[in-house]
Amino acid sequence: MKFIPWILAMLFAWISLPAQAIHSDKTELSVDHLPLVIVMGEDTYPFEYLDEKGTPAGILVDLWREWSIITDTKVQFVSRHWQQSLDQLEQKKADIHIGMSQNQARLKKFDFAKPFTSLNTYLYIHKSLSSKKQISDLVPYQVGIVSGSSHEATLLALEPKLSFKRYQNREQLLQAAVKGELFVFAGIEGYQRNLALEQDIAANFYSSSRILIKKINLAPAVVKGDLDLLNKINQGFELIPAKVIQQIERRWLGYHRQTTGVIIAMQNGVEPYADIGADGLPHGMLVDLWTLWSEKTGINIDFVAGDMSSTIDDVKRGVADVHIGYPESQDMRTGLKQAWHIISVKSRFFSSNLTLNNIEDIVMRIGVYPTAPYISDIKKAFPKAQLRFYDSLDAMVKAARNDEISGFVSSAAMTSHYLLANKLWAEFRQYTDIEFSTDMYVLTRIDDSGLADRIQAGFNLISVEEQVQVERKWLINPDDRFFANSANKIKLTTQQKQYVSSLGAIKMGYLKNWAPMEFQGKNGEFLGVNADIKNLLVKQLNLTIIPVAYDDFGNMMNDLIKGEIHLVASMAKTVERENKLAFSLAYWPSPWAIVTSLSQPPIFNISQVTGKRLAVVDGYHIVDQLRQQYPGIKLVPVADTKQGMEAVITGSADMFVEQVATLATTLKGGQYPSLKMSLLAELTEQHSHIGLFPGVKNLVPLIDRVIATIDETEQQNMYQKWVSLDLNSDTLRYQRWLKILVIGLLIITLIAIVILMSNRRLNVEIQKRLKAEENLRFMANHDNLTALPNRSLLDDRLAQATLTHHRDKSKFALLFIDLDGFKAINDQYGHHVGDKLLQRIALLLGKHVRESDTVARFGGDEFVVLLNHIEAKENARQVAENILLGLKKPLLIDDINVSISASIGIAIFPNDADTAASLLKKSDQLMYQAKKVGGHQYKMS
Repeated sequence: MKFIPWILAMLFAWISLPAQAIHSDKTELSVDHLPLVIVMGEDTYPFEYLDEKGTPAGILVDLWREWSIITDTKVQFVSRHWQQSLDQLEQKKADIHIGMSQNQARLKKFDFAKPFTSLNTYLYIHKSLSSKKQISDLVPYQVGIVSGSSHEATLLALEPKLSFKRYQNREQLLQAAVKGELFVFAGIEGYQRNLALEQDIAANFYSSSRILIKKINLAPAVVKGDLDLLNKINQGFELIPAKVIQQIERRWLGYHRQTTGVIIAMQNGVEPYADIGADGLPHGMLVDLWTLWSEKTGINIDFVAGDMSSTIDDVKRGVADVHIGYPESQDMRTGLKQAWHIISVKSRFFSSNLTLNNIEDIVMRIGVYPTAPYISDIKKAFPKAQLRFYDSLDAMVKAARNDEISGFVSSAAMTSHYLLANKLWAEFRQYTDIEFSTDMYVLTRIDDSGLADRIQAGFNLISVEEQVQVERKWLINPDDRFFANSANKIKLTTQQKQYVSSLGAIKMGYLKNWAPMEFQGKNGEFLGVNADIKNLLVKQLNLTIIPVAYDDFGNMMNDLIKGEIHLVASMAKTVERENKLAFSLAYWPSPWAIVTSLSQPPIFNISQVTGKRLAVVDGYHIVDQLRQQYPGIKLVPVADTKQGMEAVITGSADMFVEQVATLATTLKGGQYPSLKMSLLAELTEQHSHIGLFPGVKNLVPLIDRVIATIDETEQQNMYQKWVSLDLNSDTLRYQRWLKILVIGLLIITLIAIVILMSNRRLNVEIQKRLKAEENLRFMANHDNLTALPNRSLLDDRLAQATLTHHRDKSKFALLFIDLDGFKAINDQYGHHVGDKLLQRIALLLGKHVRESDTVARFGGDEFVVLLNHIEAKENARQVAENILLGLKKPLLIDDINVSISASIGIAIFPNDADTAASLLKKSDQLMYQAKKVGGHQYKMS
């Protein structure tokens, strides 16, 4: 019996042996079919990361999935923080590391397969350290890195003195940079999935200023000694076609890193949007926008030029990666992907027939591009019109001049540029009320989703102010602009948004009675130009601003210095004030003028005020300026503008000094008919700033960004809104009172005498006011740069000359002058030299004509001279010869000897033409003939 347990045990062992062998075989079989565990980093976008659903994604993940398919091997991705991913492989909790760079420390722990991709690593430098160009320059600063990354060893090999601040993952590193904890950090190429984080980084760490650390080859890694797995990895990646690898890189990076960057197809001959310049280089508004994109992303760009059709084919065939900007609509599509709405272009109707009226009802032929997306809109606007299609603007202009078509629809900015460049502006009329908007899109191939994403991310980094500045550079006519009129808000970083939010409500002081700049309405509301500026700050920066009204400027200034209010607009920036306050950029011209009684002689310069009593608002910066520079003036402090005017009326002051806009509005009100205004040349170059309490000085750069978006059109709109120069209402009011007094004349003789005296005074006042209006409208009729009459005033004088000389049966001459080689001077020396040259030419032309003649700037580098009452052609010929002789001598501008010549066309009334338009056209044609044969001469019929 005692042997029975032993027998049973032996029997059980014998029975179990096959089972164990079978189990062992099954275990080996299941191990062979288990997926390879690949450990990866979880936040290194776009190379390896977890997406919104927690799924592994990125360049390396896609490469390994291709490897899995080719080798028929199952793989499983496990994500960890970077240092943990290295620990996971070292502890044999994973079979493969997805990919890393090699260094001495890692070579001791792991075996590496062959590199299968690469990336560039950079040091990103804060904008405040933009002067730092070398890694050695960064020794005083801690460099932010991710713990366990190869950046530390690589950087120490380049500069042993560097110090580091380590973060657990890339997200923490970037957030620290955004918060201002870092001025330097190490990172890889690519961009962030988080748009807000990308914008925050781009706002302070410019890609154009980054320093290349090293190009790193990435290779899979395995534990030491696993050579079979290493060979399998290498063999699998060698089987992946190069084209597949390129497609994966393009999908995530937007471009193939082995090429020069992104190739952009652009059409020729669409200036100011895109064209090839005389220097052979691309230029134009779209080119500048793409250049900004390149600076923001750090990706190189190159341009391939062609026509509208060929550039689209270049993208479709893969010759180019992207189209610079192409018109599309729902009805007109190219079949490419709309990656970005880059701009909208305004197209208008142009006609060479300057007298067309009621064109919607006229049966006519209209030229249009066959690719124009607004064709259906044209058919609705001109139901009776016949459309003719042309491939170029040049062809449409020629057809219009030959009367083959009644007119054409084309980009307003492009057509205006073409007509001016080809001396055809006088022949065509632009119908501003017939307008079609065209959306221009950056186009990519449908399968290039990564490039489309990269394009969007890059353009999102371009600020509104940068867009507006590019547009102002190329589009002269404000009506043609897109960004300035769009509803885009200034993009703030997360840190800036937090700062604005932390401020809560801030207070803005303003004067109750200082129209038009600022004043209090009947219901206590804040009104005026500065109220509009305040509203713009609220809209663009999401600020909460509470207006606080003041009777006295001095009290308002004291409260600003003490911090009881935070903002005051229309302040002059002086050295003394800068010690106590912060200031924005200048946002408004603020020239000064002097008010005197009508009986006083006109005031032309400040020296005439010496020895006089001059009233000035207490607290104005001009008080200190007058005391220092003109001690002979006796200053009389007043509380506000009203007291200053009253001081002159009552005789307690001889004069009152105040800003022009305020005085113009005050005098227009009719309350001070015995006062007049005089401009002072010494006090015209003044500008207004926004003054800030130092406690909110961090608002200054944000306010400056808002100010940068205010162009001349918006300034003019604000001014016209609050300052009306129309004196008709005053005239009518005077006439109404005169009628009442005339009726009283029938009742009593005494009242008649009073009426006569009043009438004389009122008539004198009206004439004074009309003269003031004429002076204020000077800029509307004169060229801002040269102060010569502009084209509008020239048209009036031409019409007047035609009528006068036709009545007198006398002659007058028209000289159309175009400068030879002006564009080359602009390109070589810059626009500032070109502007000064135009001013000198204007002075030179004025010296060769009589006071009764007119010298006008026609546009660009073109001038027109109107010579009244000439006896013969020889008179005009002599003037032209004198002008050419005067241009022979080089002009010294900014220490540069500038040589310029001119081509002149001379037309005589009525010999060559008997209407203003035809005379202008004739002189233009003659000028073109002179230029065609070499320039520096004149032609006359």
